[in-house]
Amino acid sequence: MLTPILATPDPYRAADEFVASGWTLVFATPPDSGDPLAAVELHGAQVLLGVDTEQFLPAAARDHRGAGVQLYVEVPAEQLGAVHAAHEAPGPVVDRAWGVRAFTVTIAGYSFMVATRPEP
Repeated sequence: MLTPILATPDPYRAADEFVASGWTLVFATPPDSGDPLAAVELHGAQVLLGVDTEQFLPAAARDHRGAGVQLYVEVPAEQLGAVHAAHEAPGPVVDRAWGVRAFTVTIAGYSFMVATRPEP
């Protein structure tokens, strides 16, 4: 399993943004823990939300948060419409040449492609 940790200005606020888009909050450390971290999930795909301190995302790179990376999340075909509707400002659902239906959406500054599982 590969679980990315996305650098955010505020992991708790970022988690709220994901949850508002239909994702599930898996956990969040207590705000006073000294280690701000949250995890969210959509149909089994998890991402961790961490901080964008200098150690993880230098100030000069923050305007380019997530540049060149798109996170791919598969959902059951019968759920794609509901997942699409739950996201704020998603792109259109389109048929991709490799046999999936998908849409893109940006959450917390990161690009996601949400797609159906390919037909066997």
